[in-house]
Amino acid sequence: MQPLIGITVGEITNKNESWSPITYGQSRTYIDAIIHAGGTPVILPLTDDKKILKDLFNRCDGVLVAGGNDPDPKLYDDEPISEVTDVSRRRDDQEIQLIKWALDEDKPMLGICRGMQILNIERGGTLYQDIPTQLPKALNHRISSERKTTTDIAHNLKIKPNSKLEAIIEAQKIGANAHHHQAIHELGEGLVATAWAEDGIIEAVELPNKKFIIGVQSHPESLEGTTEKRWSKLFKAFVESTKIN
Repeated sequence: MQPLIGITVGEITNKNESWSPITYGQSRTYIDAIIHAGGTPVILPLTDDKKILKDLFNRCDGVLVAGGNDPDPKLYDDEPISEVTDVSRRRDDQEIQLIKWALDEDKPMLGICRGMQILNIERGGTLYQDIPTQLPKALNHRISSERKTTTDIAHNLKIKPNSKLEAIIEAQKIGANAHHHQAIHELGEGLVATAWAEDGIIEAVELPNKKFIIGVQSHPESLEGTTEKRWSKLFKAFVESTKIN
């Protein structure tokens, strides 16, 4: 059987019918990337029942902590600024729990965009809440969203030599899109930065002593079958790592 990969979800509100129940969902690009890599994707709904969540986690061979809304700054002892929007503490708490279990059991985990930020927060790190406000000299890290395309190559990332990411991508440079307004400030315990944008913003992290714990700030799931196909190696390595005992 193909490895089962759990993908975290966001809370989606129907703005035209605000009375309707919240929907749990995620972009199909995550689904496609896992299928292309040889895995079987499954959406992990939000639940307040920890036993059910643990049962879902136990059935998965790996976890993909996906992108989405801003994490609550109070998680890293900071007061939210006005640019922080769409916070879901329910989602934050569930993803932090999933990350804790993945670390405890050395279960492969891939964090994408928000997923990398939540990983950093779980390890005791902090974020820049808004890059334009707090790092005004930085590049525009929302440029791909402003261009209204997921396949835009906004930055050329520099990958750390001898890192796991370099071994996977087999290069020290790779193109990436840019859909975020937050970024890692202080690295969490044990995390190593392994890729950077041209302005020095951290674009990838990993935990070297684990089987596969990697976070990336861009959205490679939108690029791996289109404009930067080398990102497919990351998803293949992730899925393959779940087969290692």
